[in-house]
Amino acid sequence: MTFDPFTVTISPYETPTAGESFSLTCTISLAEGASLIGAVQWMGPDGVPVNSTLQATTNIYISTLEFNPVMTSHGGEYTCQVTSPAGTMMNATVLIVQIPPPTLTVSRDPDASVLLRHGDNL
Repeated sequence: MTFDPFTVTISPYETPTAGESFSLTCTISLAEGASLIGAVQWMGPDGVPVNSTLQATTNIYISTLEFNPVMTSHGGEYTCQVTSPAGTMMNATVLIVQIPPPTLTVSRDPDASVLLRHGDNL
């Protein structure tokens, strides 16, 4: 019987709205008696390590990828890959970024007269 020396999970499973701050967290859980000596790396939607526009911080068993702010162009699959002498494990999640609802601004000129009928566009 074989066992994995560690497991990798990514959270949260949320859909952020463009313009918000957002982060993905990769948590490494060790099997009993296992020790982790290795590296954590985030890969972006193109399958290569995340570029300098995103900040990844790793603190022993937790790695956080920060989007400040998250943009629609950040959408896609992100993978957290953990490598150690015992092997390599990874987990992926798909980031879907919502577009915020449009803002409609209507101003009224007190000297203007506008007549709108049903079905007319503003």
